[in-house]
Amino acid sequence: MASRDSPEPSESASHRRERAAIAAQACQTCRNRKSKCDEQRPKCGLCRRLNVECSYREPMPTKKDKTMVHILDTLTRLENKFDNMSISNAANSSSGSDFVSGTHHSSSQSSGKRTHERETGSGHDLPTEIRQSYQHLTAPHKVILWPSIYLHLINSGIHAATDLQHILQEGTQWLIKQEMIKHPDPLPSDSGLPSYRMGAAEDGYSTRTAFPTLTIQLVQEYTDAYFNTFNVLYPMLNHDAFLNDTVARLMRDGYADGDAGAVLALMVFALGQCAKEGVFGKPISIIEGVPSGYRGGTVERPPGIEIFNEARRRLGFVMTLCSLENVQILLLQATYLEATGRHLDFWRSTVAASMACQVLVRCKPLDWATQEGDMIKRAYWACILSEDLYHLDLDLPQTGIHTLEDEVPLPYFQESQDQSTGGRGLDERSYFQYHFLAMIALRRLITRIHSTIHESSTTSPESSDDYGGPPVPVITEMARQLDSWRSLLPRQLQWNDSDMLDFPPLNPQNRRPNEPLFSPDQGPVPIGHVHNLDIVTAQLRTRFYYARFMMFRPFVYKALHFPELMTAEDANCCALAIQSACLWPLSMAPPKNKKRLVPHHFTWTQNFMGILLILRMTREEGVLKQICEGRVPDGDLEMTASLMLEWIRDVRQVDGIAEWSWGILEGLFVGR
Repeated sequence: MASRDSPEPSESASHRRERAAIAAQACQTCRNRKSKCDEQRPKCGLCRRLNVECSYREPMPTKKDKTMVHILDTLTRLENKFDNMSISNAANSSSGSDFVSGTHHSSSQSSGKRTHERETGSGHDLPTEIRQSYQHLTAPHKVILWPSIYLHLINSGIHAATDLQHILQEGTQWLIKQEMIKHPDPLPSDSGLPSYRMGAAEDGYSTRTAFPTLTIQLVQEYTDAYFNTFNVLYPMLNHDAFLNDTVARLMRDGYADGDAGAVLALMVFALGQCAKEGVFGKPISIIEGVPSGYRGGTVERPPGIEIFNEARRRLGFVMTLCSLENVQILLLQATYLEATGRHLDFWRSTVAASMACQVLVRCKPLDWATQEGDMIKRAYWACILSEDLYHLDLDLPQTGIHTLEDEVPLPYFQESQDQSTGGRGLDERSYFQYHFLAMIALRRLITRIHSTIHESSTTSPESSDDYGGPPVPVITEMARQLDSWRSLLPRQLQWNDSDMLDFPPLNPQNRRPNEPLFSPDQGPVPIGHVHNLDIVTAQLRTRFYYARFMMFRPFVYKALHFPELMTAEDANCCALAIQSACLWPLSMAPPKNKKRLVPHHFTWTQNFMGILLILRMTREEGVLKQICEGRVPDGDLEMTASLMLEWIRDVRQVDGIAEWSWGILEGLFVGR
């Protein structure tokens, strides 16, 4: 693997190999005519002069290109091994030793292949309805009804704790209702851009429109802002193709109803303005002297709303298409809605994108080696990553797009071979492409952690005598898989626990900065790292620690509810769970100061709530406190609680679930 190899003996030799890979990208026309190809996209100079189709064949994969494919192949082998092991483990376990306490038929796994729930505990000291309600809660929300935490909340005297009876009855659905109450109306539609008509209608389109305030300079500025932020995280669009094909045509011919390219461009411009003001704009509020991490606009009128409304007004004419552009438009709309804190609107848009993408993959003849095929692969995996998150954390239904993942290859990122792309170096572009592929690989592990540890279809035992403890062989194997994932990452993405807050080693020839990339506070001056480096890095590392925390969380449950059964190894695993929940990079600056750019921040809000409840229990006398005192620094616990509380206090301005959560957490932490 490229990430594990020793340095090449000659930098010039490495450079020649990379140049050879680029030079191999001559189009078919130039190859047939044995002419030198200038490799311009979408058409080279010769094909433009001849007015013929210009097609590039997919190059042979290089060593770097095979990196993530190797990772996924490795994970597939590990999964097969794990399946056999878990079946054997289940067969050898008696029903009396199952670590179970609640019948669980969550919609999280329609396949019905589930193992035992590990965290519900015994039911001898709780009402039956508490045990039964567990089946309606997602993994982050289950912590609320852990017996020790539930009783602690009931006895705390916090007014918001009276709502626990509703959670008992309805589960996660009651929490989703809080989000619906928070945003009963769509974003305001009474603002837009000044416009004028450019000519008569033609080609089945309405009269074309121009926006005088959307100047060429602003278009370039917003385009660059989008491609340097949102598109780095989820690379759905090709920078050069967007500018040369879509933008150039719109600036020349104008925007018309029924023109999917016009809607797509307006979505990009709206996101570009949101990205720019989301970093450097004025905070929407200042709470207890702390500026909000939501910058630009207001809660109801986010930055870019005028451009977004122009896109929304034209979306209806193209929204029922099942084309690549339609999938991209819906994903861009979802991205904007999430940046404004509209989580359910984000979900609806993502569902629409996933449904259209399924039709595209199932019904359209596709050549994955073409540029269009590569863009469809990117759109597909972007849908998968988004759908998994809202499903695991909010239990919102899946569309079934995940059933096609064995049929859709990983994206190849053809434009990375194009010399003219954005002026970035090959290593720099590879970093962000590897990040997207690494997230795909990690997503498979996280899905398996949820399906094998946090879901169940088995009835609960009635006393602590039936408690069998966490599934140690299963967790041990999954921990090995997770560590393998990290060790197999390309060198530019790798990190250790000791340097989790540092800059990634993008260029081995340059020394990394002395100051960390992430810290609790970086001052009042906004920080905009090139190509969204901070948020890209924070997302990957935080998802890793999230996975490790969820994996070892059953040992925290055991320490709270069955301390007499704890072994030394259990204590180590419990401590590792708490350590994995501490000092997540996404909760720190710079990401916390530009939340509009943080993808899927609803998922972090759900998990911060559960982690904070667990951290509160580390202050109570008992085995959990003793474990933490010997293994987890007090400063890490305090700083983590402070960062996550600050996050929820800020996010509650736009998030209904966070607003309810703050009513619980404020009483537990603030002033105590």
